[in-house]
Amino acid sequence: MGTTSFNILSAQRDRSLPALIFLLSLACLCLGASKLVYSLVYQRIKQVPLCRTVPGPHSDSVFTGNLGRMFGPRGGEFHEYIHKTYGDVVRITGLVGESLLVVSDTRALNSILMKEQEVFEEQEWYTETLRHIFGPGLLSATGSTHRRQRKILGPVFSTKHISAMMPVFHRVARQLTNTLRAQIPNDAQEIEMLNWLRRSALELVAQAGLGYTFDSLNPDAKKHAFSSAIQEFVPTIVGLGLLGLLFPLISRWPPRILRLAAPFVPFPIVRNAIRITNVLHTHAKGVFDVKKAALERGDDEFTGEVGEGRDIISIVMRENAKADGADQLPDDEIIAQMSTLLFAGTDTTSTALARALYLLSQHQDIQDKLRQELNDAHAAAGGTDLSYDALVDLPYLDALCRETLRLYPPTSLITRTCVADKSVPLTKPLTTSQGTVSSVVVPSGTTILISIIGVNRDPCIWGADVDEWKPERWLNALPESVGEAHVPGVYSNMMTFLGGGRSCIGFRFSQLEMKVVIYHLIRSFRLSPSRADIVWRFGGTTTPWVEGSSAGGPQMPIILERL
Repeated sequence: MGTTSFNILSAQRDRSLPALIFLLSLACLCLGASKLVYSLVYQRIKQVPLCRTVPGPHSDSVFTGNLGRMFGPRGGEFHEYIHKTYGDVVRITGLVGESLLVVSDTRALNSILMKEQEVFEEQEWYTETLRHIFGPGLLSATGSTHRRQRKILGPVFSTKHISAMMPVFHRVARQLTNTLRAQIPNDAQEIEMLNWLRRSALELVAQAGLGYTFDSLNPDAKKHAFSSAIQEFVPTIVGLGLLGLLFPLISRWPPRILRLAAPFVPFPIVRNAIRITNVLHTHAKGVFDVKKAALERGDDEFTGEVGEGRDIISIVMRENAKADGADQLPDDEIIAQMSTLLFAGTDTTSTALARALYLLSQHQDIQDKLRQELNDAHAAAGGTDLSYDALVDLPYLDALCRETLRLYPPTSLITRTCVADKSVPLTKPLTTSQGTVSSVVVPSGTTILISIIGVNRDPCIWGADVDEWKPERWLNALPESVGEAHVPGVYSNMMTFLGGGRSCIGFRFSQLEMKVVIYHLIRSFRLSPSRADIVWRFGGTTTPWVEGSSAGGPQMPIILERL
């Protein structure tokens, strides 16, 4: 009798646990919604002066404002429209009448990203989402933690360390080239290149960043779970929508509790986000444990790895073992950097590469000129792969990469939140009903959209031909207006890799990825445009799609002809 009673109680407890978790999730949702409604109403009242000062388009919807056009597939056209119509500081309407500022004024951006960066922080829901998925890494860390991590990681991304990775970059690029050649039985073949560029970009970061391999780059290779999780990340985060705003509310829940609750969360997209979290954490920790054990056996153990001990994480772990106190990264932060590095170095770089190859296929004269430069350099090197210095010093290749990243940055917008009322100075005064103003008072809680594409395509900075793709632009002296603009970017007077304390720490790494892959592909193939109608859709990154395709998802077919 006692055993029967115990079994009944156990069964009741097993049935009540999912119900309890569901009720807790529902309570959190209701609490989060109440908090959100209160903050929205309060914020609208504070933003009344902003509405009177900064010009902008009329709202398209009572609920979503201009967000549908701003972040829709044709968002690039809306960006161009508001900059040409309203200038470098534009007010658009967000959720339920919220005012958002789209800023490309360089003086304002110097204040936001450099001088007052402590006032203009990453959005809380964004950093908390990344922290839950990647861990306490560079993208999710804020304040003193972010500064400490950046100080420790910065030297690893120096020219000295990146140049030592050249053999790894060449090896992966050759793997890609050989695989593509094997897929072209005759002289020419249409190849869906975006998938191959994503796979090779991930493998480049995996080998040079982690000293690990996920993909042999063979056509029949089974996709690694880590690779699948990284590729699913952006669509999942975008799909979260308003649910992403709830992450700050549950940010204090232990990860173990979140994993336990995952099967009972009433939103499939949230369950998928938690699943991706588990995959990334499990595999990153597995790689870390292997490396840590090798490090404990001695440095020589690293030389047998894929990255030959010169990969970023191996260097970080060796230096970390020598450090002490505040200069040392905890294990969980190193593990988080691994997932962060793979995500940050894959999607944007593969998209930039896709755009460069697409443009080369459209401009045969530029492609021929580039190929001649690459072949001459290869011959001068005795038919061997170019060294780091030889590759980065090729003027036309460098000009092509710079112009592609200027005109077509993979990411067009970066968000910041103003955490305290702040007056932001302007390069160009605004004309209001009360006269002209040379600064804008931004209320706390206001979302700032830093327009990367707005700066990169500003005719007052770059000249009347700003919308033309002209690699030759970089072979001559740039207009004086470029230097006078004082663009607060870390790369070539443009905002593609942002600026300030949260600029892209791996921009040199990304540049080398682009150049090595282009070096191998252009010497091996002639690129011609596909007959497919390719459109570039705006999103987290701007990606190519085939209009009318039933396959679904981003894709970029190009005709490759073997040389």
